[in-house]
Amino acid sequence: QLGGFYLIDVPDLDAAIAIAAQLPPAARGTVEIRPVMAIDGKPPESPDLPAPSDGSLKKYLLIAYDNEQIWEEAGESEHLAAVQQAVALIHELHVRKQFLAAAPLHHSSTATCVRVREGRAMLTDGPFTETNEVIGGFYLFLAATPEEAAEIARRHCLISRGAAEIREVVPIPATPVPTPCQIMNVRDFPFTPAEISAAIADPNRLARWWGPTGFRNDMETFEFRDGGMWKFTMISPDGTVYPNENKFVSISPEQIVIRHLSAPEFLLEMSLVPLPGNTTRLIWMMTFASAELRNKLAAFVPAANEQNFDRLNAELIKE
Repeated sequence: QLGGFYLIDVPDLDAAIAIAAQLPPAARGTVEIRPVMAIDGKPPESPDLPAPSDGSLKKYLLIAYDNEQIWEEAGESEHLAAVQQAVALIHELHVRKQFLAAAPLHHSSTATCVRVREGRAMLTDGPFTETNEVIGGFYLFLAATPEEAAEIARRHCLISRGAAEIREVVPIPATPVPTPCQIMNVRDFPFTPAEISAAIADPNRLARWWGPTGFRNDMETFEFRDGGMWKFTMISPDGTVYPNENKFVSISPEQIVIRHLSAPEFLLEMSLVPLPGNTTRLIWMMTFASAELRNKLAAFVPAANEQNFDRLNAELIKE
């Protein structure tokens, strides 16, 4: 199931893979990379343009599904004619000030799928799913009602001989892209920012979920305020003791920033982004002193952070 998309402008596939490996879905699912096909005569695009604040128009994504075998059998001339009809539809949307972006994708054989497991990127050639119908392109546009969006989809299907899926685009803040010195984990929790903050602010609750699976914590000092100290001992399943010293740099409803003073030193930013339906996106960004140090830790830290998220979710459910 398609959960979202990114439009990126990069020099080559390696650069695209590097970005895909840092995206949250790569750690728990799959990110498929496909090159976008250029179309002559397409009007200017504005994919970042938000829908009007008065609610008169909403942003929709039309996912176009094609049967590539049908087009291969139809021949180049019929395919070019269909592209010209699609461009005409795009221009019509542009005149109505509803067009945001659109493009066909190159053949599914050009796809690269990226998965990250235990900190390592795994690549496979070809599309995410092996079906007759594959994603052939997309339209991003504004429409007043779902019925109007469906009519645009119907017209596309007459052109493409395929199917189309319409999704309303949910406006959420952009997820940051990590720098070479950063490790980022992201997860959406079915709880409010206040509920997640409460599981951090209470030292007894924090001790129950902080750290990878099987670890436990003995709290010593916990001053949950700007500039406050947090000292504790983390104990591994085999009994190894890890003294930890931290400082709360800043605390707000939107973000908690912690400086980890023990080796290895890093800055942890926990951002709480509210989403529709009492859901919160937790962006867990760790910034290290160098890319070299970050790369040494990347073999196990992302997986450990995911275990941390699992324990946090269990704590939230329990309460």
